[in-house]
Amino acid sequence: MIAAFLCRHRRLVTAVFGAFAFVSCTNESPTANNGVQPAVADSRPNIVLIVADDLGYSDIGAFGSEIPTPNIDRLASGGMMLTEFYAHTACSPARAMLMSGTDSHIAGLGVMGPSSHPLLADAPGYESHLNFRVASLANLLKDAGYHTYMTGKWHLGADVETGPRARGFEQSFISIDGAAHLGGLSWNGPGLAPYRDGEELTTVGDDFYTTRFYTERMIDYLEADRGDDQPFFAYLAYTAPHWPLQAPTDSIARFSGWYDDGYEALYD
Repeated sequence: MIAAFLCRHRRLVTAVFGAFAFVSCTNESPTANNGVQPAVADSRPNIVLIVADDLGYSDIGAFGSEIPTPNIDRLASGGMMLTEFYAHTACSPARAMLMSGTDSHIAGLGVMGPSSHPLLADAPGYESHLNFRVASLANLLKDAGYHTYMTGKWHLGADVETGPRARGFEQSFISIDGAAHLGGLSWNGPGLAPYRDGEELTTVGDDFYTTRFYTERMIDYLEADRGDDQPFFAYLAYTAPHWPLQAPTDSIARFSGWYDDGYEALYD
């Protein structure tokens, strides 16, 4: 789990709720031997927001799952678990609510994607992107002096003008369609998954695995600005475990034989 790694040498204050993990890390400020408190450039907490796509709350150990999730469980045991915190039933409306703090209709995602109803096409609340009548969380934090970074699934606008860079993120690497996880696969076939590195469209190679890449790229962002003492907001929006279910061979091998009896056996 990336949250524990990003906050090394810092005190963790965590809140884990269903498919979301919200992590706050603050710099320690020990008193010097002479009793004089050292100067701290900025004591505000760093924020790591982690979203797992289509993860059910019962899929993590802290809520009783048989699936081993030790790092998430550790965050939960040391933080706060919100058991009545609900999201929208669809992907982009839920992300719009998370990023704006308001109803998805107000934020422009009344439904996921363009509305099929002719009376709602381009109507206020159905623009199919995070509209500019709301402020995004990244906008607010950037204005407050935070570094703002994002890796993963955006799903709040496919163009540069509606992408993360336009909504307050200084650095970003995103999946535009939030498709598959291995080797650049997409809904349309191998090698066709669209990604955007900053404002530039890009493709990925056969060794690409989303969970690993998003994590490593985020660490690069954090390390690049580590010395300037500004707090950061890091938004990691993983596409796993959303369908199609894909993972590296060694990860799949760890669970060989676990579910040979099928889904029905889990209901008992």
